[in-house]
Amino acid sequence: MATKKAPAKAAPAKAKMISEGELSELNYPDAPKIVTKGVPGPKSKKMWEEAMKVESPTRVGGYYLPFVWEEALGSTIKDPDGNVFVDLTGGLGVNNTGHTHPRVVETIIKQAPKLMHTLDMVNPPELELSKALAKIMPGKLKNNCFTCYATSGSAAIEIAIKYAKYITKRPEIIAFQGAYHGIYNGSLALTTSYHYRAGYGPFMPGVTHLPYAYCYRCFAGLEYPSCGMACAKYADSVLNEPYSGVYEPAAVIVETFQGEGGYLVPPKEFYPMIREICDKAGALMIVDEIQCGFGRSGKMWAIEHYGVTPDMVVWGKGVGGDQPLTGVTVDAKYHDMLDGGSQPATFVGNALSCAVGLTNIEIMTDPNDNLMGRATTVGNAMLAKMRKAAETSPVIGEVRGKGFYLSMEIVKDKATREPANGDAIMGIQGEMLTKGYVSFICGRNGNVFRLMPPLTTPYEYFDAAVDTLLDMIKAHEADLKS
Repeated sequence: MATKKAPAKAAPAKAKMISEGELSELNYPDAPKIVTKGVPGPKSKKMWEEAMKVESPTRVGGYYLPFVWEEALGSTIKDPDGNVFVDLTGGLGVNNTGHTHPRVVETIIKQAPKLMHTLDMVNPPELELSKALAKIMPGKLKNNCFTCYATSGSAAIEIAIKYAKYITKRPEIIAFQGAYHGIYNGSLALTTSYHYRAGYGPFMPGVTHLPYAYCYRCFAGLEYPSCGMACAKYADSVLNEPYSGVYEPAAVIVETFQGEGGYLVPPKEFYPMIREICDKAGALMIVDEIQCGFGRSGKMWAIEHYGVTPDMVVWGKGVGGDQPLTGVTVDAKYHDMLDGGSQPATFVGNALSCAVGLTNIEIMTDPNDNLMGRATTVGNAMLAKMRKAAETSPVIGEVRGKGFYLSMEIVKDKATREPANGDAIMGIQGEMLTKGYVSFICGRNGNVFRLMPPLTTPYEYFDAAVDTLLDMIKAHEADLKS
C-alpha cells in the first residue's frame, strides 16, 4: 500500500505497526468536516424524520441520535449532506478493523458470486473460520474447542444459556448487576437495565444477579485493594454456601469488561477467583466478549489479561465487522455431551459472513499492522491524557479502560461521586455530533462517556476527539454539577 504523508501528530511507536500514513488511506481525509449550518443537515433531518414514522421506535441508535449514515470508511462516516464524522463508537464496538476495509470489500466481491446462504450447512468459508477461531481462542481453549454460529449477540447468548443447561443438567444461571447480554428471552433475563426490561416481563426464571467488580461504586462501600475482593467473595458465598437461594447453578456468565454498565475493567484478582468459584460449584464459566473482545483491549480477548480459561467464549461484533456474524466457542470436552441437531438456525454459517470473518481475523493478526499492539500504545496515550485532565477537573470522577475500550465517569461532586446531570451529559453527546464526532454514552446512571473507535483510527483523529470531549466537559462543568 502506498503511503501518504503522516498526520502532524504521530502515534507513539515502539513495536512494528501500521503507519499513520497507511491509516490515513483507510479513512476519509480531513475528518471531521461539517459543511452544513447545523447537524443534522437538511437531507439527514428529512430522512431521519421519515424513518421515525415507518421504522420501530425501539431501535436505540436511531431513537437517541438523529444521525443518518450514507457512507463509511475506516473510522469516518459521511452523512447524506456531505458532513464527515469521526466514529467514536466503532459501529458500537463492531468495526474493530474499520468500516469497509479494502481487504473485506475484496473478500465480499470474490465470495458473493460463489455462495452466500447455506441453510447452516458445511461450506468452505465456515469451516476455515471455525479453524481460525480455534487458533485464536484464549488459554486452554486454543485448538481445543468447537463453535456454534449465530446472527446476533443476543442469539449467541441464548445458545450459551441452552448449552450450559444441557451440559450440566442444571437450571440456574448466575449473571451480574449492570450486565447487558441482549434483548431476547433468556438474554434479556440476564440484562439488568430497567429501560430494556420495563414492560416485557416476566423473564426466564432461575437467574440470580451478583454485584460486579465496579470498584468506583463498590456495592459494599469499600476501596480496592483493601476490599479483599469482597464482590468475588460474595459470589463464592452465593454459589457455594448452603441456604443462599442458589441450588443448581449451570453457569456464571459475565462480560469480561462490562459495557453498557459503565465500561468497567475488573481488578486482576477478579476472574481467577470467579474461575475457582465456578469450579467449586460445578458451574461453567462463560465470558461475553461480544463488545470488549477481538483485539479491542489490546489482546485478542479481554479475558487474556487475567490468565484464565473460560468454558465458553461468546463473541460477535468485531469478528464479523461489516457483516452480521456471532457465535459461541466451547471447550471441546463438551462436544459429545450435546444432542445432535438440537440447535437449528436458518441463517447461521452464512458463507459470505464467514468469509468476511476470516478476513477480519487475518487483518487483526497481521504482524505488519499489529493493530492490537497499536491499540495498547495509543490507548495508553489517551488514558494518560484523560487522567491528567481528571486531576484538576471537578467532574471527571474516574478514567478507566484498556486499548480502544476507554471511558470517563462524570459526577457532580468527586467526594460524593453523585452522578452528573443526565440532561447535560446528553447535551454534550449532541454537541459532539455538531463538532463531527459520533459517540454514545453508557453507564448505570447514564453518566459515562465511552470511547471505542475502530482500531484503524488515525492517532490525530483520536487525539483531537479526546481534546474536544475534554474541552466540552470543562465548558459545561456548571451544567454537569447542577
